[in-house]
Amino acid sequence: MPIDNPLIFFAFAAVLLVVVGVGIWVAMQSRKRNSETVSSGPAAAEMASFLTETDRQAMLSLLQQLATWTTEYSGNVSSYQTRLGTISREFQRDAAAAKPPSTTRVMGLLGEIMQSNASLQQRLESAEKQLDRQTRQIESYLTEARTDGLTQLANRRAFDAKIEEMFNAYRKGGKSFAIAIIDIDHFKSINDTYGHQSGDDVLRFIASAFRQAFENAYMIARYGGEEFVLILPSPMRLAADRIDALRKNIAKEQIETDGKWLQINFSAGLSEPRQELVAAHMIRRADEALYSAKNMGRNRVYYHDGTQPVLLGAPELAGPY
Repeated sequence: MPIDNPLIFFAFAAVLLVVVGVGIWVAMQSRKRNSETVSSGPAAAEMASFLTETDRQAMLSLLQQLATWTTEYSGNVSSYQTRLGTISREFQRDAAAAKPPSTTRVMGLLGEIMQSNASLQQRLESAEKQLDRQTRQIESYLTEARTDGLTQLANRRAFDAKIEEMFNAYRKGGKSFAIAIIDIDHFKSINDTYGHQSGDDVLRFIASAFRQAFENAYMIARYGGEEFVLILPSPMRLAADRIDALRKNIAKEQIETDGKWLQINFSAGLSEPRQELVAAHMIRRADEALYSAKNMGRNRVYYHDGTQPVLLGAPELAGPY
């Protein structure tokens, strides 16, 4: 750009770079936020199901604002470029005619650009704070929706999503795993004899024991009522041995609840994925193994070898309840 005053030329270039850079940044941030917040797929659908109508409207409004600002600022950049080109050509004509260049229009345009930048910055800072607040709120919704309130383990909904994810990955050549369904023996008798508060204490005790014993579990969840489910690394027989070791340890202990001491036993059934199309078949096999453990006297572990449930180790007598 043949302008006599190099300072003005560099000012033009610097301002133009700032304007274009900010415009690109706004567009990228808008696309990023839009992708992270309202992307398509199961995760987005799940998140949307936890939002209130007010939350959804607020998020939609904010995204629309960001899109509007991006369009508006892109338009400003285009306008500034056009006007800079016009002023540049006038400077060239003035230089050719040996006229002293006037900086009035340049300073005016620079003022508009700086004012526009400041306004946009304020909008972005406000939007960022609002997005952060809404993100934390959404994360809270998701945590509550996936967590069992009593035991603080994952709940059935979280397990269903996790098992589908891992099973689909396995079908595509991913790592194998084992699932164990655990049922506290004679739990109804505990509730009836000692009350539901004692029953809750038992559930929390079992949940804590699982967390401590299976830190490497892919997931530990309360499956419903007195049932728990674990997703564990393969091989299944090793997982069954570990479950059985915990069963024996818990059977030797007594837990205190409401001034009384209770002996707790549990039964377990395990399975692993095989050449099947859906995870439900694997879950059904674990259920069949658990049913065998309960039906054959409780306080024992069965695993399903793909053909039938098989007892792990020697049978032991269940507790008194």
